[in-house]
Amino acid sequence: MEDRMEYASDEERLVAEQAVSGYRELMVVMRTAPHGKGMAVLEQAVREKGFEQMRKTLSLVAGAHEEAKKKG
Repeated sequence: MEDRMEYASDEERLVAEQAVSGYRELMVVMRTAPHGKGMAVLEQAVREKGFEQMRKTLSLVAGAHEEAKKKG
């Protein structure tokens, strides 16, 4: 049985897709990390790429908030 998530907006769908993409990137990082260095390499990857994903999400939230304010 396959679960399907329903999204309230295109923005929610985009955030979900970005989260899955980030997860997949981290899986690649983990697989290619030198033995015994997995967590350190993952933490570095999150610092380098994870914050960018969070900035994109925050930008979407701020934009949605501004749109809602304009609509009243």
